[in-house]
Amino acid sequence: MKKNKLLSLATTVAGGIALSLVASGAVFGGQVLDYKLALAEDGETYEIWMRPSAAPKPDISLTGQVTLKVPTLADFKAVEVVGTVEGADWVEASRVNAPEEASAFDYISFSFVGLQGNSAHNYGWEEGKEKLVFTFKNESGCVEGVSIMENDDPFNATENNSANTNPGNQFTNLGWGSVSENHFKSVYGEAVSCS
Repeated sequence: MKKNKLLSLATTVAGGIALSLVASGAVFGGQVLDYKLALAEDGETYEIWMRPSAAPKPDISLTGQVTLKVPTLADFKAVEVVGTVEGADWVEASRVNAPEEASAFDYISFSFVGLQGNSAHNYGWEEGKEKLVFTFKNESGCVEGVSIMENDDPFNATENNSANTNPGNQFTNLGWGSVSENHFKSVYGEAVSCS
């Protein structure tokens, strides 16, 4: 009898704590960050925007990757890659040209670097608020058909794609879950048009 009362009390306390954490906006794991590709008003600068569905607590961004899908025939060369968040630079980390899963496209992955110590807090994510994360240009100008790789893209295989790579979009922030989780959710926004 005493054991059942203790179990009931423990369950009630745990449930109350969980409810208060949910009410306070704490997020435990899950995919919360959406990516968007846009074209700046100059008609040649591509912009990567991100929008979280929840503010991370604590806000400690660890790793991130954005993978572009570009037409192979365009011979796309990213230049002038500029991080727009102080202390977080984005660089072209890998490229796979015309993989057999989608041979009409090249896949270019960008990762952020430079966040160490207190600088890991620089993103300042706010629930539902878009943030411009980095910009870049193509060496020969705007190209139609450039997009962020979708979750269901044929080349987006975590194991056994033809190039033995991990092209998936990714972001990890300790306020959204553990260091081993990917908090990228999906791609949003309209297709980019050069016209």
